[in-house]
Amino acid sequence: DDKPFVNLGYFPSYSILMGAILNYGYLHDAPSTKTCTSEIAVADTSDGGPPQNITAWLRVVSACCKIRKMHAVFSPSEAEDVLVIVISLFLDRRLEGLLLILGDCLNSLISYFNTSEWESSCLIVAESISKRVKMDLNCLRLVDCITGTNDRSKFLRSQLALQLLKNSFGLKVANVERILKSVTSINVKEKECNFFMLYVHIVLMDNLLFSSDAFRNKTAIIDAWRIFLRNCSTHIGCTDWRFYASKVPKPAFLLCLS
Repeated sequence: DDKPFVNLGYFPSYSILMGAILNYGYLHDAPSTKTCTSEIAVADTSDGGPPQNITAWLRVVSACCKIRKMHAVFSPSEAEDVLVIVISLFLDRRLEGLLLILGDCLNSLISYFNTSEWESSCLIVAESISKRVKMDLNCLRLVDCITGTNDRSKFLRSQLALQLLKNSFGLKVANVERILKSVTSINVKEKECNFFMLYVHIVLMDNLLFSSDAFRNKTAIIDAWRIFLRNCSTHIGCTDWRFYASKVPKPAFLLCLS
């Protein structure tokens, strides 16, 4: 019986919640590195901790998601927008004390979608986020913030990595084989090799291939990837002092053993 034990009172609409997050300082059409620029959030707290207004906003969004069986506060497209916002908020360093609340809100939003909605909505969310963040450590932080172990979280993590790699290599279609070829064609012996970007690509590729079970039976792809990682581990010397060169062999070696 889905009849509620209590009467449901007032719940804010999507437009009201969007207005509140814009007042906080969220820039809806800006890159994620500029997510929160308003001084309103800073003025809301006197001790330098997380602002109370965004704390309340996250809890309200979580509550709205958890009552969908009784009342759908968001349409699928609106839920997609809110999910993009919540993931982007993980880049706001003023909210580092709210990681548990952010994580709960993120998981609630991921669970909000019906089974028939999730796959298409997940792709829309991943593509939207990938267009808002630069290919630097911030993109890795966004992938890492999706910590859920359920199938939906794993799929979102994998798809976000896929879209980030697609954009990085300027591809129009997110084709895993073409992305793999682009990454493995990087010659680590060249003096001009950008080890920082190689490091980012390796971490993203690992999330793409191993976050979900989609590629478990794609032995050709997995084998080609492991060979590339092994080559990275052996061809980059421990005395190579180029930027990020020392960081590539370690994750590459560990990943090829996974």
